[in-house]
Amino acid sequence: MASTPESGGSSTPRRGGSRRPDLETVFTINEDGSRNSLHPADVRGRWQKRKAAIFTFLIALYVALPWITIGGHPAVLVDIPGRKAFILGRSFTNQDFYLMFFVVSGIGFGLFGITALFGRAWCGFACPQTVWLEGVFRKIERWLEGPREVRIRRNQGPWTGDKFVRKAAKTAIFAVLAVVLAHLFLAYFFPIRELFAAITGPPAAHWTAFLWMAAMTAILFFNFAWFREQTCLVVCPYGRLQSALIDSETIIIGYDVRRGEPRGKLGETTGDCVDCRRCVQVCPTGIDIRNGLQLECVGCANCIDACDEIMLRSGRAPGLIRYDSQKGLDGLPRRFWRGRVFLYAFLGLLGLTVASIAGGRRVPFEARALRSPGMPYTLEGEILRNMYTLHLQNKQDAPRVYFIKPAAAPPAGLPSPQFVLSMSRVVLDAMGETRVAAFATLPRAEYREAFPVTFTVTDSTARTSQDIEVRFLGP
Repeated sequence: MASTPESGGSSTPRRGGSRRPDLETVFTINEDGSRNSLHPADVRGRWQKRKAAIFTFLIALYVALPWITIGGHPAVLVDIPGRKAFILGRSFTNQDFYLMFFVVSGIGFGLFGITALFGRAWCGFACPQTVWLEGVFRKIERWLEGPREVRIRRNQGPWTGDKFVRKAAKTAIFAVLAVVLAHLFLAYFFPIRELFAAITGPPAAHWTAFLWMAAMTAILFFNFAWFREQTCLVVCPYGRLQSALIDSETIIIGYDVRRGEPRGKLGETTGDCVDCRRCVQVCPTGIDIRNGLQLECVGCANCIDACDEIMLRSGRAPGLIRYDSQKGLDGLPRRFWRGRVFLYAFLGLLGLTVASIAGGRRVPFEARALRSPGMPYTLEGEILRNMYTLHLQNKQDAPRVYFIKPAAAPPAGLPSPQFVLSMSRVVLDAMGETRVAAFATLPRAEYREAFPVTFTVTDSTARTSQDIEVRFLGP
């Protein structure tokens, strides 16, 4: 397999020359179906400095969040076995899970709005896949194996002691990083201090956490050591949505055809593009941006910095490849705000607003009635009996005492049953829950038809109460 100068990977040459990126094929897959491994070249420039700052901040945030405590709990913790979560000082239980619909829909439509405005800016600057791959793993690879040209020659050459040592060191470091990242991921679902105890203890004591860690380690190592850009091209659905979310006025990375063509060697053409293919060499997905916007483009801005560097060296103005809309690249006036942007922004704000209002109105405890399994009522002689199960759940991160009592008097015209509670005073731990049995009895002669029965549950600390209404049934 010959190596293409554009990608630095192994690729099947085409008749008449090396294979080049085109719009008909995926460049990371060879004609025989094998993988065409990419080796993006190093690049410097203003966008690389901005990305480095953003990557550093996001990596620090990912690592720090499990350690930060707010109100005695981690800043972000989703306790799946305990059916509870702590988000920035707020506690939530499984009864609050419906809020996730509004949060996720709000964030999703917000991302749609960003895409309609700025294309795949999320992918190139903030997606965890990009942050860890470009900000950590590929930097380590370049540090151990050298610049692009050296890596290509070494990969094409025979196995030597130096090649083995470098490859083994890279594999070992990647494996260690995968283990660290797997534990970091687990820390969002397992309190960090308990996680340390699980790490130092035998796997048998925490089989579920251990298996999750092992699976995540394998997935992360496979992803960052080999699969890499294929995650963005094949697995991630967001890239497939790009063509439906953007239009001719979306800010994208584009090549100015009017200025660049006809391309050719410096001094031999009137176009500004010198056909150095530097934009292709630095692309992490192996595309040629001069072919136009493609689904494989993740908006990383590598080609902008690479082209600007070449333009400055050749005495020409930068910006041949730049952030602009398709209309802007065609020399036409463009609009920033437009209908689809307002629609996505409205839907995103609507989802987040509903989630905020619902979250602000959530009660400190949940009380509801469940009819006990079996017959809806029993008849013992002339006494009619209904049995209910009252479910109480404390949504606070502190213990609470609750009092349960039936309504003092029924509405006018309704019978007055006698009540028996398995307990009228309930003590619940933080985020705890329990069930209380309640019986209502009534002489059969007083029963005419089904009627409502009310229980009142009072939080003795917050001085708040909830009414639970059930139906008294009979023959």
